[in-house]
Amino acid sequence: MEIVTGMKKITFGVFLLLLLSSFKLEASNYTFGVRIVGKGKPMILIPGLKGSADTYNDVVAHYKDHYTCYVITLAGFAGQPASAELNHPLKGQRDEIIRYIIEKRLHKPVLVGFSFGGTLAIWIASTRPDLIGALIELDGVPFDAGIEKNHVNMDSIRRDARFRNEKIIDAQADYWQHVDSVRHTKKFREQGFLDMKELVTDTTRINQILDWDDLSDYKASRLMVNEMNSLDLRDSVSKISSPILVLGSWKGWVNFKTKETVAARYQKQYSPADKVTIVFSENGKHFLMYDDFNWMIGEMDKFLKSI
Repeated sequence: MEIVTGMKKITFGVFLLLLLSSFKLEASNYTFGVRIVGKGKPMILIPGLKGSADTYNDVVAHYKDHYTCYVITLAGFAGQPASAELNHPLKGQRDEIIRYIIEKRLHKPVLVGFSFGGTLAIWIASTRPDLIGALIELDGVPFDAGIEKNHVNMDSIRRDARFRNEKIIDAQADYWQHVDSVRHTKKFREQGFLDMKELVTDTTRINQILDWDDLSDYKASRLMVNEMNSLDLRDSVSKISSPILVLGSWKGWVNFKTKETVAARYQKQYSPADKVTIVFSENGKHFLMYDDFNWMIGEMDKFLKSI
């Protein structure tokens, strides 16, 4: 097969190679992965810690006829190659996603973030509030440590984070090889399964999440978790001008026994925001898209129709 381009003929094989090359060149501009599905208004979806874009498969299936879904896999997570940035890799992801919105000319996208990805979504929206059309938080908060504890010393937290960051960066290759060997043992997997039962009910989903963990770059994830732990965005939510929907789970917080206790802390963290709606699942654990999908998608639909 031949294809005419201008004054030249090229074979289909060469044409396909050129297409693939141009795609790779574009993709190399960003260290995160992105899957684009659907048509319509833009919606960006960020999964949680070590999560794959597949986290949102059911959500994308629901919205693909009305939204173009840009589904992210963060650098170093679930098989996506890690970023070369070591000092501020999470900030790097924030800035790259902002750049992606600008360069792809995505007009006022809906920004959806789950858990770890929810905090990152808050950081994006509060850094460039002019770019975001609406923010949907799936059990994500401005300051994770502030949910678990009433009082935290940020100076101490940030000092400890700097110390841990140096240790992670300075660790030698044989250390990471040892860590990887431990992470892929049967015992480690069994403990991970028990831990995940606190966050999601379906055992098939638990194994899927653990598979993503296996595929993740442990050094990269440690660096980003460390950076996230020192990030306090409670005051920053006041900068977000777009409407915010927060869908929370109280059963996912193992240290709390009542929905009212968790809800009060969520309300306090989001109180500086101008337009925020907070609703809690009665039944779902942390992974709301797996534990209480119909309720979650119903709340999202209602919110999106109201803006």
